[in-house]
Amino acid sequence: MKRFFGFIIALFLLGLLAVPIIIYVFWNPSDPAKIENVVQAQASAHGGYVPLRAISPFLVHALLATEDRNFYGNHGVDLLSIGRAFLVDTTQGSLAQGASTITEQLVKNTLLTDQKTIQRKLQQIAIAVMLSFVMKKNKILELYLNDVYFGQGAYGIGEAAQIYFHRTPSQLTNAQAAMLVGLLQAPSAYDPITHYSLGKQRQAIVLKNMVIAHYISLAMAKKLFLEKIF
Repeated sequence: MKRFFGFIIALFLLGLLAVPIIIYVFWNPSDPAKIENVVQAQASAHGGYVPLRAISPFLVHALLATEDRNFYGNHGVDLLSIGRAFLVDTTQGSLAQGASTITEQLVKNTLLTDQKTIQRKLQQIAIAVMLSFVMKKNKILELYLNDVYFGQGAYGIGEAAQIYFHRTPSQLTNAQAAMLVGLLQAPSAYDPITHYSLGKQRQAIVLKNMVIAHYISLAMAKKLFLEKIF
């Protein structure tokens, strides 16, 4: 067993050494422009593009605490998460583990497919790494929030805020913002319109994540959980 895990770790380290080659193979300098064009086109068809300054800081903090706590510190990928996912995938003989940062999710949603193959994952990692070097973090975050699917046919935070709460992103209460962030993991399952109890459970997890990340206090999390969202 020790030899097996040693072999897995060795493979992972070799993979890290191969990163420059992977980037050379998969990175295209036109990728950032392609991503922006895809998001802009989709936003135009789904309520319009929302700049980051028009999105509440609380929602951004809820997103970071839940989806990518080290967003501003990583280079597009989380090496520890990739290592853990690689270990699980190898032992289970599948590619079930995502280990995707916000940057990786943006790349996958705009340029790639959902196909679970090693080649697609390597391409995702390569583009995410380079994107983090050529594009400002706030721009990546803004693009992600205008692209991601929230359920109920809503793509982007602007359309999601309108469909679920009949508000603009800047008008959302903190409780509503936490609820929307909770949708990202499984929009249909946590939809507060059709599955209110499950939605509240997921909202509680988002608020807990914010406490752990030191964005809010436990007392504030409890207060927000009790607030009405409709």
